Amino acid sequence: MPSPDLVLDLLIAHERPLSARALCRSGEVMGIASVAIRVALTRLLAQKKILQPRRGYYAINRAAGGVLNDVGAWRNTERRTVRWDGAWVVVHDAAVPRSEKTAWRHHSLALALRGFAELKPGLHVRPDNLSGGVARVREQLAGLGLSPAAIVFRMSEVDDASLAHATRLWRAESLTREYERLTQVLDVWRLGLRQESREAVLKESLLLGRRVIALLIRDPLLPPEIMPRHSRRALVQSVRRFQDEARRLWREFLAEADGE
Repeated sequence: MPSPDLVLDLLIAHERPLSARALCRSGEVMGIASVAIRVALTRLLAQKKILQPRRGYYAINRAAGGVLNDVGAWRNTERRTVRWDGAWVVVHDAAVPRSEKTAWRHHSLALALRGFAELKPGLHVRPDNLSGGVARVREQLAGLGLSPAAIVFRMSEVDDASLAHATRLWRAESLTREYERLTQVLDVWRLGLRQESREAVLKESLLLGRRVIALLIRDPLLPPEIMPRHSRRALVQSVRRFQDEARRLWREFLAEADGE
């Protein structure tokens, strides 16, 4: 696990400033040297992803926006949806240069984080069921790194063949099964919590939580006409219970690391 990711995960999860000492101690639990954590803190400060509210303490920079806001708001993502009227949000990016690797990576990530799937080469779609409609999606995509060369628009009439193809792009059945599997994994983790060493539990909780939340923030938030919502809702409830317990364990550990 890269040291910057660990720092960001801990600061986002605990929603309060953490000391360099506590972060370095957390790095040791995860098998990361203290020097790597301190280098990560310096770089994240330079990138303005984190702040230093007082000497020796660090906090997430909420004003940074982008992916960090998605990571911190996974519990409430379903509130972003509205009833689907059958229309689609479309991104046409045939004019976006693929040769600029970093920009292309940010562009592709923006599409993934808002649940777009490729219908045709250069044509990405998602149901128009997010709050604020196309204008809000366009604004969010730009904040996430979508190329300015891309065109974002609403499509309300689709031929039957394209519609049938579009509704299958997200492999809803496979995603449902994965949500059900992870719900079981989280529940088993909580039941077996006391059977491992403290360090092992802390490490596993962070890695498991990171994997599940990464999946949830990429959830396409499809309307029920394409994918039933029960499996996602069950997973979110399970993650909430899991994270509440994991946070409690990490809070105790971080307080001890700070000598509180």
